[in-house]
Amino acid sequence: MRTVLLLLPSLAALGGCGKPETGNDTTVLSGTVTIPPAAVDEVDSVGTPNDASPQPLGDDGSANLTYRAVTLTGSTSSWTPDSGGVGDEDDEAYGDADLYSFSPVADGTFTITVTFPTTTDAEGADAVVYDIYIADAATLDVATGVGTGATDGSAGSYTLSADVLAGGSYVLVIGGVSNADGDIEVPYSVTLSGSEPVDNTVLVGAYLESDAAVASNPVGGSTVTAWAFDDATLSWFGTYEIMFLMSVVMPPDDDTADTAVPGPDVDNALDGPIYLMAGTLSNLNGTPSAGSLYSSVAVETSATDTATAVDTAILLDALFPKVIGIEATETLPDETLAQLDAVGYLDETTVVAQDLGMLSGLGYVDTIDGSSALTGEEGTASNDIDVYSFTVPEAMNVRMKASWPTVATDIDFGIWGNDPAYGTFDWFDWGDTYCQTGSNPEACETVVALEAGATYYVLAMGYLGPVGEEPYHIELEWVP
Repeated sequence: MRTVLLLLPSLAALGGCGKPETGNDTTVLSGTVTIPPAAVDEVDSVGTPNDASPQPLGDDGSANLTYRAVTLTGSTSSWTPDSGGVGDEDDEAYGDADLYSFSPVADGTFTITVTFPTTTDAEGADAVVYDIYIADAATLDVATGVGTGATDGSAGSYTLSADVLAGGSYVLVIGGVSNADGDIEVPYSVTLSGSEPVDNTVLVGAYLESDAAVASNPVGGSTVTAWAFDDATLSWFGTYEIMFLMSVVMPPDDDTADTAVPGPDVDNALDGPIYLMAGTLSNLNGTPSAGSLYSSVAVETSATDTATAVDTAILLDALFPKVIGIEATETLPDETLAQLDAVGYLDETTVVAQDLGMLSGLGYVDTIDGSSALTGEEGTASNDIDVYSFTVPEAMNVRMKASWPTVATDIDFGIWGNDPAYGTFDWFDWGDTYCQTGSNPEACETVVALEAGATYYVLAMGYLGPVGEEPYHIELEWVP
């Protein structure tokens, strides 16, 4: 995904017809952004012997993680092996194998530390021993794990490291091997380091209002850099610097007799409170996307006309709410068809689409679940294209996010609509983000609204991956 920071336009770009500026602000605000850890407790139903339904470690019942570290508390209730359970072979199954699913937000190395009470015998051997491994979600076998280990000799604190990929589907398995004290319950705690944020991961903006749920133009903004992890607090810390503050308001154009537009009102002497907010955002001019990490409480400061250190850290402490609207599922057998020309334009006369009808309105997230039939060859022309048609109840923009479980697979997505002057093309072509990249998840946002009454098409286009069906999940978030 191409991430773009949309800040205020420069005065030169605003043109010479603008109204005179007031003041000459030289404020420079600098401070810290903190990402604290998230806490998860084992769900009782998952603590059954050889449970085959992993508990998601993300929010809202999802396996999707953010940049937060995760602290997990659970327990092993049984140490008696049971054939047919999780392990290398049936005869090596665990008594109570706890399974936790997660999907990283970025590529990198995960460190997973497991701590538990134990004693040692005269030879120094641990009384309590676990197998710890990270497996691909497609298999729970230790032989295919991306990271494996055993706690024997760790004295109750063991760390496993594994390289993971963004959007990959993984399962953490905590299998009780032995307990010298018998078949009794043993508590444990787990820390997942999470993904490391990098420059442009988090944007910070200065606003004249304090509610992140209200879309408004910033009076200043920047990216957060110099990220570092603190082991004591399990938190990420980054720094920001916002140079100069300026309010730009475009007045209404009341004169429709000509094509000229009035110049903006520019204010460089802001005398009221300034509110600082941050998040894993694509731009600073709208609300956070559903499920994104953001600061639920703004930090108040002011235009000081000088270099100022903001003492209060901006906390990325919450996920923006996600209200699910329509939940659509691909109809099988799949009989949809679409043909794209060499530059990606859609021939509507050839389209056979699954009709989703009218989708939800502003503030909702509609979902589509389906699967792409992959041939093992590279390219959208060689693989399955699923097509869904829909309309919208009012003019809206849309944020699309699409993901799939297999890291070796690549699926492309888009929303095609007709423009009389250009033809039927991917509506994301007008913007700065695109959902036909190698990223997983794919994430993009329109800058030109979809119109009520028009027909649009969501295309899920298999591009690369092992032969077979690859499930995908699409989220369409409707925004002003």
